[in-house]
Amino acid sequence: MPENNNQPLSRVHDGRLLTLAMIVRDGGQNLAPLLAGARPWVDEIVIGDTGSRDDSVSVAENLGARVHHISWQDDFAAARNQVLAHCHGAWILSLDADELLCQTDWRDLRAWVSTMADKNRQMAGNIVTRNYLPDRCGRRGWTPVPVNDAHALPEGPPAEGFVTTTKVRLFPNQPAIRFRGPIHETVEASLWEARIAVEDLPWPVHHFGYLQPSAEKNRRYLHLAHRKTTEQPHSAQAWAELADCAITTGDHRQALVAIERSLVLDPSDAGRRLTAGWLLMNTGDFTKSELQLATVVGYPDVDKHLLAEASHLRAQIAIQCERPRAAVPLLATALRLFPDNGHFQNTLGTLNLMLGRSQAARQALQLSCELLPHHAEPCLNFALLLEAAGQPEQAAEYFSEALRRDPTNERAIAAVKKFAPVPIAR
Repeated sequence: MPENNNQPLSRVHDGRLLTLAMIVRDGGQNLAPLLAGARPWVDEIVIGDTGSRDDSVSVAENLGARVHHISWQDDFAAARNQVLAHCHGAWILSLDADELLCQTDWRDLRAWVSTMADKNRQMAGNIVTRNYLPDRCGRRGWTPVPVNDAHALPEGPPAEGFVTTTKVRLFPNQPAIRFRGPIHETVEASLWEARIAVEDLPWPVHHFGYLQPSAEKNRRYLHLAHRKTTEQPHSAQAWAELADCAITTGDHRQALVAIERSLVLDPSDAGRRLTAGWLLMNTGDFTKSELQLATVVGYPDVDKHLLAEASHLRAQIAIQCERPRAAVPLLATALRLFPDNGHFQNTLGTLNLMLGRSQAARQALQLSCELLPHHAEPCLNFALLLEAAGQPEQAAEYFSEALRRDPTNERAIAAVKKFAPVPIAR
């Protein structure tokens, strides 16, 4: 607590109310927009650079940040804590270079901090992160971007959907409050020890890191996630984080071992159980996958996104096991909740084809093509339907559209070669 509890916190910290604190390495094109958006609302920007090879340091300094060169110890908490030692604001907001807030949310966040300072209240803030994904994902309840988004960025959403995580981003500047954990580091434990209350804040952080995949980064994060489970072997969260890191490297079997360990430690998390079901389906163990996904559906007060995704995955299993009629009520549940989900419509088209309902299949696949303008799969399925219906010219158009959407798609390449036997640029 401040030495003088009757003195406004803003004056305790030399008049500086809010500090944006970051660690950066090769911040790239996202760093400048973040700092430019933050400048009107924060009193200082403090950055710890861990060895950038691009122009991150000069970009940050030109936008008013103080940059400290810090040593990288293969530990995100240690790096962030080095930065905290240089912060002077009464409150600290922790962000990364691949994140943004919309301007109205910056304004409201600043107002919240001012109110807390005027009341001399030591409060921290939980903030939701929208982790945008390049494609829909079966784990953690993928959520489409809201149609009328009160927190929209001026340039629009960077992807069609995201998965959410929540952690404390905003907290009082006290020496006792420090990050812990070599990866997915948090301050929650030190806040609890300091008896500082945490309030849920409504302003999401837009995170773009998963839109720019890096094999080197994914391997580094996987190594740190292993280290975290060694240090915190009884943490369900640490094992779930290891599962996510393994998924990004494509190692689904390692991810499955980790998520199952997480569920042993905490069986109550429906999102992690959905992940387990999705992984089991991808590794071909349909029986165990069905059991996990059915358990998700049976959770009391299950989130509707999780319910829809679990029902959809169960429908896909039924289709792959050639039990199309068992898939009908499952897919109906998913579509009742989200009728405009293009992936659900694509599965509906496939299901209707299996059931011999060609007109219904045509309608679902056409709608899926419209709802998923950047995905090749519905175009491929619709082209196959057209080809089977004796419409080769229309089929060729959709095969070509699938290739335009995904130039590396082997099915689309083979189909376009079949209809127009000319060399395909790779």
